[in-house]
Amino acid sequence: MPVDRDTIIKEIQRVAREKKKNQISFSEFKAETGISKYNIDKEFEGWREACEMAGLKPDYRFVPIDEDDLFEEMRIVFLDNGSICTQMKFEKLSKYSRNAYRRRFGRWKEILAAFRKWLEDNEIEFPFIDELPSDKSQKVVDKTEIKEKPHSKVQEWQSTGGTVYGSFLNFRGLQHAPINEQGVVFLFGMVCSELGFVVEAVRTAYPDCEAKRLVKKGKWERAMIEFEFKSSNFKDHGHNPELCDVIVCWEHDWPECPLEVIELKSAIENLENSL
Repeated sequence: MPVDRDTIIKEIQRVAREKKKNQISFSEFKAETGISKYNIDKEFEGWREACEMAGLKPDYRFVPIDEDDLFEEMRIVFLDNGSICTQMKFEKLSKYSRNAYRRRFGRWKEILAAFRKWLEDNEIEFPFIDELPSDKSQKVVDKTEIKEKPHSKVQEWQSTGGTVYGSFLNFRGLQHAPINEQGVVFLFGMVCSELGFVVEAVRTAYPDCEAKRLVKKGKWERAMIEFEFKSSNFKDHGHNPELCDVIVCWEHDWPECPLEVIELKSAIENLENSL
């Protein structure tokens, strides 16, 4: 079956009808049709546009979202809730995931401080603004602009060619953060079950890993995984996205990536740090 623009739209509409939903994720779509993200991006400006052309609400989990949209949704959720709620409750009430906020602004207090600054900058009235931390007391960091600052008081030594370690992580049995693809493979093996994956095989051929992921209670879907230190390494290595479903990496630095990405640096923040 040729995979052209009209075919994709019709298939999105069919899957939505069968699932009785007005919003479907790309994972659900691919599981039912076998059409890859590569095919979507050849015909559309991404999954969001494809859903909109099919008359559906797009799944927002893997698309860039405007800052104003993020904070307007936060404002609406807090107003409907009647107060500033916890991050766990916020994720249940919001159409955007916590990761959409965390990757841009940092931890929950930093997100709330950034939200307050947005309210003040735009002169938006908000009855619970005094419950929000101020950016004067809580430094707000845009993670897309983080730059390593030179140490002013700590002596840096010239390398003698010994073993190099990542920054201190102290996550379960892993003391240092990954600095290469092998470290990513090891860390994924530590947490894959908690992320909803079971591994069938790990190999040296592309893609690196055959796994299954939980899509519904008692229902598992095959997922071909490629491990990379940074998601952009996938592009640098010239891999064919049609043969892969998910990139697992330490750092996601490729916003235009045509595949789903699991950034372990963010994922382990939600996992209990115990042996």
